Amino acid sequence: MTPPNNPFILADGKKPTCMEMLQVIIDGEASDEQQEYFKNHMDRCLPCFKSYDLDMAIKRLLKTKCCGGDAPTDLVDQIKVQISQNSAS
Repeated sequence: MTPPNNPFILADGKKPTCMEMLQVIIDGEASDEQQEYFKNHMDRCLPCFKSYDLDMAIKRLLKTKCCGGDAPTDLVDQIKVQISQNSAS
């Protein structure tokens, strides 16, 4: 079975990294085709699966605890760094 064409590939032919694809998904900016592609990609890519799960959990937590709005990107990044450092210990 041939894998589907990557709908994240830019017009200049540059293939995005897993994290770049994940960011589009997390930000809610992905097309239906991109969402489906990434869902299939996560089935084969454990780092993407783990990152997606963590990022979505952080986003849900912040959305419910921070005045009901989206949290600033730098706050999310700081939390991710702290979680990564704590889980590596």
